[in-house]
Amino acid sequence: MADIAFEKDLSVAETGIGGLKVVDLAVHGDSRGWFKENWQRAKMCALGVPDFRIVQNNISYNDRKGVTRGIHAEPWDKFISVARGSVFGAWVDLREGSATYGKVYTTVLDPSKAIYVPRGVGNSFQALEDGTAYTYLVNAHWSAELKGTYTFVNLADPALGIEWPIPLGEATVSEADLNHPMLADVVPMAPERTLVTGCNGQLGRAVRALAEERGVAKDFDFCDIDTFDMSDPAAYS
Repeated sequence: MADIAFEKDLSVAETGIGGLKVVDLAVHGDSRGWFKENWQRAKMCALGVPDFRIVQNNISYNDRKGVTRGIHAEPWDKFISVARGSVFGAWVDLREGSATYGKVYTTVLDPSKAIYVPRGVGNSFQALEDGTAYTYLVNAHWSAELKGTYTFVNLADPALGIEWPIPLGEATVSEADLNHPMLADVVPMAPERTLVTGCNGQLGRAVRALAEERGVAKDFDFCDIDTFDMSDPAAYS
């Protein structure tokens, strides 16, 4: 196991990628093992982690040192924390229109350090120990069908300049991850879309005018009763 820094104060630090935040966790340990508050909504939100309405907890287990996953950007926010072992992580901003698009941040995560990853920022992990496991708290339900909405970039892209502790030629990497596009060929992840109902009403017209004024109308869908009946359950499909 990695040497875990016990009794740190809970703190949150910026990374240089907009919205990507590193969280130092207070881990309490002794000869028996350790305990931590993996997610503490009130304390973490007070320090700047968004209150992102968690709906699912996922666990990724990596049997051997050198297992390398990513770089995947998914259409949801996530909070990632190591349960056992340690990982080298690399994150790349793949959000369309982001001021930090293409920027890379790397760090080592162990049970005393977590990271909050906003929607559209690609994440990748290289296990530094056998039997490494880390958890994802996410604000959307995972399904295999949603993989078609991910954005990917190649782990070995020289434009990213990621210095993997275990060279990729010696690591365990899936065929899919080896064949993701280079950054120059990536289709960035578009912003979340916003549905405005009642768009012909006073408020709806004002929202449309504001979106057009700010140049973001392409990220909105506008509808009214003639095209979307909110009282009809079938309309939501």
